[in-house]
Amino acid sequence: MRNRRLWKQNRFKVGVCIKHDFTPEQIRALADFWPVFANPKFVYETQDEVKEKEGVMTMPPSSLSPEAKAFNKMIYQEEWILDGFDWPDWAQTDEFKDLLSKPEALAKASPHQLAKLLTALARKERFCQGTMASACSDGLLVRITQRAGVLV
Repeated sequence: MRNRRLWKQNRFKVGVCIKHDFTPEQIRALADFWPVFANPKFVYETQDEVKEKEGVMTMPPSSLSPEAKAFNKMIYQEEWILDGFDWPDWAQTDEFKDLLSKPEALAKASPHQLAKLLTALARKERFCQGTMASACSDGLLVRITQRAGVLV
């Protein structure tokens, strides 16, 4: 609730990112998805086959698994998505690149760094469908949720 109040106070200030402390409940909610993403049989989303009619190809929409839908809902409800955060600029930084590609950096990440990473992934998903599915198949979501489990 405190975080929501701060957001309302700063929502029209461009570039304002409220750094808040995450509660054990918020961190646990993230960590609870570790077994889901760690399951090698888990599929984040499925895609139907491309359809062709009269020489025109149509890309079908993808379908999120129920667990993926629950994860997306949780990261918003538990305020893992940071309002006012300039994620495109941050995605050009060494911090982002290290968290993305170096497991040892992610293994030391703070809750706020996890939130920045999740925000960048969720926002990018809006422009580039499949971002979250790729993060899952690449093991990034496993590492994020595993780190949350350590932080609890």
